[in-house]
Amino acid sequence: MFDWFINLIEVSIEFLNGIVGSYGLAIVIFTVIIKMMLLPLTLKQTKSMKAMKELQPEMEKIKNQYEDNKEKQQEAMMELYQEHNVNPIAGCLPMILQMFIIIPLYRTILAMSDAFGDEVFLWIGRITEGSLAEPDIALVLLNGVVMVLQTKFTSGMSGGGKGSMMMWIMPVMVVFIGFSLPAGIMIYWLTSTIIIVTQHFFIHRQDEEPETAVKEA
Repeated sequence: MFDWFINLIEVSIEFLNGIVGSYGLAIVIFTVIIKMMLLPLTLKQTKSMKAMKELQPEMEKIKNQYEDNKEKQQEAMMELYQEHNVNPIAGCLPMILQMFIIIPLYRTILAMSDAFGDEVFLWIGRITEGSLAEPDIALVLLNGVVMVLQTKFTSGMSGGGKGSMMMWIMPVMVVFIGFSLPAGIMIYWLTSTIIIVTQHFFIHRQDEEPETAVKEA
């Protein structure tokens, strides 16, 4: 099913490696290209998160009003979303697409393990043993820390609450499964998370500037 995509990823990484002379850096550049392609969806996700934050007081009213009638509560929620043209699923789409990329990338990195050889990237092969096709504990832990920062930032944008608390599961899950994933995958994941946090920061900052200017006026 993913064979054509796996071949495309392998050709892309080989091409980038031919330019920069490093498979690790090639994976970083590949990640940046993917994130730039998904930027429209990221903007849509950010807009959806802000809209959900603004609707938080109304959502709490609905929950309290129909506390004993879950069906009526869901109907009222859907009416609220439709009234304000908000799609709560829009915030999940980039994450779903990310999983569709990671699976073929995982298979690509395993297939390219011989090509990686003894390449040195960051501390891999310099301070620690192993290669991009083998797990790296330091990368796993670093991913966990960065994802916690991402969770705190996105929780603030979405207004926190019970729903956003579920997002803390993701950093724990990444650390748990990361110990069995190749370092190349964790480089992709780390780069992707840093880009997401950076994008959200600048988008959020740009949206706040007009509000600040109005207050100062």
